[in-house]
Amino acid sequence: MYAGGTGKAIITMKRVLLVGGSGMLGSNIVVSNSAFELYPTYLRNRIAHPRASQLDISDRDGVLKRVEAIKPEVIVHAGGMTKPIACEKEPAVAHRVNVEGTAHLVEAARGVGARFIFLSTDIVFDGSAERYDEDSPTHPLSVYGQTKVEGEELVRAGSNDFVTVRTTVMYGWSSRYTESMAEWVLRGLRARRELNMYHDQYRQFILINDLVAAIFELIEMEDPLNETIHVAGPELLSRYEFAKKLAKTFGLPEASIRSTPFDSTPQAAFTPKRLRLDTAKAARILRTPIRGVDDGLRALVALAEESYRERFNRIF
Repeated sequence: MYAGGTGKAIITMKRVLLVGGSGMLGSNIVVSNSAFELYPTYLRNRIAHPRASQLDISDRDGVLKRVEAIKPEVIVHAGGMTKPIACEKEPAVAHRVNVEGTAHLVEAARGVGARFIFLSTDIVFDGSAERYDEDSPTHPLSVYGQTKVEGEELVRAGSNDFVTVRTTVMYGWSSRYTESMAEWVLRGLRARRELNMYHDQYRQFILINDLVAAIFELIEMEDPLNETIHVAGPELLSRYEFAKKLAKTFGLPEASIRSTPFDSTPQAAFTPKRLRLDTAKAARILRTPIRGVDDGLRALVALAEESYRERFNRIF
């Protein structure tokens, strides 16, 4: 775009409303952003960002007013009630936030013509199949998974321009409000605390920075995608295997990592042991490479050495 006859380019930045800006994914989007006019929202955990605001997505009028005031070109919904155990304990609250809240955001996005990027989860599936592609029938075992299935249906039915991103266990650095599994394991290893890690629960761990890069690419995409895509790591690992690799990469002793069966946890009643997402569609659509765990953990070390973690201290 050029200004008058000056020949000078005018750089226009897409206006993006980020719901869940203080969460693990949201906070990484905030500290990594340099290309968009970002408006992060939070519910309780304040964000020291010039365009941040408090937003309760279960309040329809508040959502509609906020979106109308900002008029974003894209809404990224990375918020809601995301802890499965909490959802099991308070299913009515989980429905109000994750289902009704998503409905309010979809309505608001449609009202201003914004693209809607919805973050979903691999636990919309029950783990009984060898592999799941985007068209596989959903069958959640948990309240959280069920609310995500209902959210996906609302997005698909109510949006003219949307992407639903199903992802899996994220690892990486985060703000003081959250802690990734990698950070929890590192803290335990450094304290020489015994860590019980499941040897029989398998997921496709994804470096959170790769997921952020994929979301940025989806924001920039010119044409509507109107698809569900699976964005996850390329390999299936147990939590025990992941913890061992993490210790080795950071040069920490592995002696405190203990192998334990997943059936020993209450979560086993509503969480699949093994989930594998087929990521072939995302590989066709996106340029962003999703690194395997070995490369991802080396990137985690490099990010720490580059003072990436300090970015969070200025905002959260």
